[in-house]
Amino acid sequence: MKRNCPTIQELLAFDAVARYKSVTDAANALCITVSAVSKQLSGLESFVDRPLLEKSGRSVRLTPQGMGYWQKISGALRVIETATFELRADVSGAGLLTLASTPTFLTKWLIPRLPAFRLQHPGITLSFSQHLGPAEDIPAGVDAAIRYGSGDWHGLVSEYIAGKEFVVIWSPGMLPGGASILNPGDIAGKTLLHHEEAPMAWRQWAVRHGVAGIDTLAGPRFAQYSAAIQAAVSGLGIALVPRMLVLDELAQGVLHCHCGEPVLVDQGHYLCFRPDRLETPAFSAFRAWIGRECEPVPDSADSSASR
Repeated sequence: MKRNCPTIQELLAFDAVARYKSVTDAANALCITVSAVSKQLSGLESFVDRPLLEKSGRSVRLTPQGMGYWQKISGALRVIETATFELRADVSGAGLLTLASTPTFLTKWLIPRLPAFRLQHPGITLSFSQHLGPAEDIPAGVDAAIRYGSGDWHGLVSEYIAGKEFVVIWSPGMLPGGASILNPGDIAGKTLLHHEEAPMAWRQWAVRHGVAGIDTLAGPRFAQYSAAIQAAVSGLGIALVPRMLVLDELAQGVLHCHCGEPVLVDQGHYLCFRPDRLETPAFSAFRAWIGRECEPVPDSADSSASR
């Protein structure tokens, strides 16, 4: 009977070349020869009757058709890898758990806590995928995503973790003569640093503290809180960030935050997942653990915190 699907060897070779953009690196990753990879690629292109790759100097790149094909099959290959890993582990509660996470939350909050998770669940291996954009769906092969926003993502369960409490931060070396920023009105005339997904945070802070006469929308914007925090450390301005992301810098005195009371905003970090992931022992264990690590939902935050 005529087959309607390429062989797994062809797909794995294509996937490796797409990821490494090099036939040599793909061969090393797959522990086979370069000629074997080339043979599998040739077989795949012959099977689909389309050019999938083209040379680009010393490397290779996907053709537009090759890119579209890879985007559709790569998630399925990750699913196969995960299912095989869990089957080979053959231990209740063990397996591979793949998460996508916002970078700053991952490095500043989650990773420092993972040794405790590993002690409790030594059979679970965590793998981290590229973080998702605001409107991007959770791809196949990713069990859950830690996202930043209001907690409202269509078709997903979203459970609040942390990050609604915001504080003003600045570098003690930013102001001449050892001056400080002690009162909310002291931010007048200073450069305000913003996170692009929290454009109204400074306005909420100003209203909360009765500060008028400043442009709360002006100032540089950053796609990640890590960049905004580093900009504050470097003295480029004053940032308004989730307090849980700067605990180390505040403890070390690299940053100060003695300017008014923290303000609660309607955004934070959420664990997002499809309902069917609750049936997976590894994910259920992680969800229960991170739930115990979560900050309480602030009483004065809006109802999106419960979504």
